[in-house]
Amino acid sequence: MKRLITLLVVLSLAVLPAVAAEDFTPFDYHIMYTANGNYIVYDFPDIMLYIPTEWEDAITVEQTDTGLAFFQTASYDRFLEDGLPKGGFLFKLRASEDERFRELPEYEYIGYSEDAGLYFYLSLPSDYQAYVYDADIRAEYDAMSKQIGTIAEMAKISRSMHFYTDDIVSTDAGMS
Repeated sequence: MKRLITLLVVLSLAVLPAVAAEDFTPFDYHIMYTANGNYIVYDFPDIMLYIPTEWEDAITVEQTDTGLAFFQTASYDRFLEDGLPKGGFLFKLRASEDERFRELPEYEYIGYSEDAGLYFYLSLPSDYQAYVYDADIRAEYDAMSKQIGTIAEMAKISRSMHFYTDDIVSTDAGMS
């Protein structure tokens, strides 16, 4: 089911416009896996994000007009079941032409792409986003939140969508 949703998201991105001036807007990406099987790689034209494979069935990814948002699915679904706004927000991959993002209360800086002329960063929630009425869901969210700094550290600025490292071996879905 997650792979179907991911494929639908990827296909919908093909008809949306490319990078805009201030914010990170939709563009094509590939989803791949590392040779050691530890990471899912979101490969964009200017950046690669390494997401732990244990997140594969635990995240919901949404394209917005300001970035690509990652949610913990368990919290996301429970908030919606309770009739509440989306919960479980982990981070959003964003980009900016300037460094105003440094004024945000919570973010993880990734780097600057000279080719794109953009600063890439992860915007983080400013409040606790886990579904607190379920201890297992809360524990999963907490564990995922602790990995966000590592995701930012492992992100790679790349020159093109066809820049792959030797540890990436297979494509699951995506555009070419």
